[in-house]
Amino acid sequence: MKKFIIAALAALTAILAVPSLASASNCGEWYTSNRYGEEASVHSVVPMQGMNCASARYVVNKWLKRGYQRQSSNRIPTHFFDGYVTWNCRRTSGYGWRCDEYTSNTAFKFKAVYYG
Repeated sequence: MKKFIIAALAALTAILAVPSLASASNCGEWYTSNRYGEEASVHSVVPMQGMNCASARYVVNKWLKRGYQRQSSNRIPTHFFDGYVTWNCRRTSGYGWRCDEYTSNTAFKFKAVYYG
């Protein structure tokens, strides 16, 4: 009986963990245009290496978005300063990106799509 209760609790824990993983897979998103009206969107933001969802949302929605809006290019900025640290971003796949901050050793990843 004791083993059954432990197994049931483990299964319940696994079921309850799934929604939190789903919500963490999109910690921020935006759709905007640059100086020339070329549009882009960022979505599926996932914090990594100790970064939490709120921090990833702050960096993506405030600083990465602002960097794209202020530039003439229709590309995601590859480095930007968020008021505290400098982020270095690189493409990891067709739509995938990863941004790293080397002082605090934190990172996040996201998907970006260009419309212009």
